[in-house]
Amino acid sequence: MSQLQITDLHVDFGGLRAVDRLSFAVEKGEVLCLLGPNGAGKSTTLDLICGKTQPTGGSIRFEGTEISQMFEFQRARLGIGRKFQVPSVYKELTVAENLSVATSRKPGIWHALTRFSHSQRGRVKPLLERVGLEARADIIAGNLSHGETQWLEIAMLIAQDSRLILMDEPTAGMTIQETARTAEIFRSLSESHTLIVVEHDMSFVRTVADRIIVMNRGALLAEGSIAEIEANEDVKTAYLGH
Repeated sequence: MSQLQITDLHVDFGGLRAVDRLSFAVEKGEVLCLLGPNGAGKSTTLDLICGKTQPTGGSIRFEGTEISQMFEFQRARLGIGRKFQVPSVYKELTVAENLSVATSRKPGIWHALTRFSHSQRGRVKPLLERVGLEARADIIAGNLSHGETQWLEIAMLIAQDSRLILMDEPTAGMTIQETARTAEIFRSLSESHTLIVVEHDMSFVRTVADRIIVMNRGALLAEGSIAEIEANEDVKTAYLGH
């Protein structure tokens, strides 16, 4: 059984159908990239999966559970994490304290910070190592580079036991070196996590994608490997402007 199964998913905003009868499956450990021109419905699809937007109709099943009518926090508790284009971290806290908040099982920043102990620091250390921030543990998050901030947010999602991670243009604004490091992180994450990524950087997509889905006007236009997508005439017409 696929980890995520989307069937006949659609959503209407007034008279506009932003996602139109979308169906696809995602396997555990897969890195799936969503491509398409602006307005194709890519980010809205992520919103529908994480619960930020409720569908007009259709089915979303995660690990066998129908989630299409669940609230966003309920889906997060099931193991679905969402990273938006603008990083969302606590800029006044250190990198390690951000991860302490993310690993806390009780609500509230104050509880997480007052209980921040050597044992918690031991728990966050492997997370920092996983995203290459072990040397930045005591740096205030607001002083991180753009790429480092993105990596911290990814580590926070891992800390929250997100088995399916949704990412919207994660490399936007990154340097070439940061983008290359992000590709390494993604490949290592796929050993234990499933990733759905909206991305425009085709060199990055070539590096990380196991499979690509191209959307156009809210619908699935094509899916396959990078070679199959680049050879697809419909994709060239819709996405590349040929």
